[in-house]
Amino acid sequence: MTENYESSEEKKSSLTPLIIAGGLAILFFGLVVYIPLAIGGAVVLAIGVFILFRDSVEGKFADLKESVEEKWPLEFLSKRKLGVWIFLLSEILIFGSLIIAYTFVRFSSISWPVATQVHNVTLGMINTIVLLTSSLAIIFAFVSIRMGNIKGLKIGLFSTFGLGVAFLVIKLGIEWPAYYRNGFTISSGLPGSTYFVLTGLHACHVAGGLVAVGYLIVRTYQGGFTKTNHSAVENIGLYWHFVDIVWMFLFPLFYLI
Repeated sequence: MTENYESSEEKKSSLTPLIIAGGLAILFFGLVVYIPLAIGGAVVLAIGVFILFRDSVEGKFADLKESVEEKWPLEFLSKRKLGVWIFLLSEILIFGSLIIAYTFVRFSSISWPVATQVHNVTLGMINTIVLLTSSLAIIFAFVSIRMGNIKGLKIGLFSTFGLGVAFLVIKLGIEWPAYYRNGFTISSGLPGSTYFVLTGLHACHVAGGLVAVGYLIVRTYQGGFTKTNHSAVENIGLYWHFVDIVWMFLFPLFYLI
């Protein structure tokens, strides 16, 4: 029993928590000191999340059969899904604190520029529709694999990936360059810094989600998912929905109010 436990612990040891923690630390430090450093931290965080999901899919953290005394108390909630919810809770705290800080600064200022005169509402609305559609696509993927429909899973994942790429192209390839041409940059006082930090952080999370969805696509073609084995699709779907919900707060705050 002791030998099995020790071998299990050795198998489960991972540097992933340190990578995620380090990414968060660099991210927060960069937000205060140097924005490019924050972007680097977001990349490290995305890599850590990717490794976490990869290990989950490959069963690296699969548990040995537990005795009655050691039985997992939350039978209705798997350990993996609980881990995802805890991770999302930490993400809610990050975005929630930043959004609350922005809201306080925004409504305390008497000289804030009119949102509709600075931001492209049309592009913002298009991106909102794109992300909402991507959520429907990943739901379609999850429902398909639950029914054993591999073709539907592929269609849903590819649609999600394509829509996520479209969001980033519109945001980083069209919208941001237009702002810089018009003189609205991260150095344009609080209106500029808050916009680029929050939307940039969100874009990093979208990019991280694309990495995770891309991995799901690869695993799908490797035969990694079945009607009864598809928890990674659900867990990454939860993360993708979270990213979409964050945008539903950012869009009205920056583009409409």
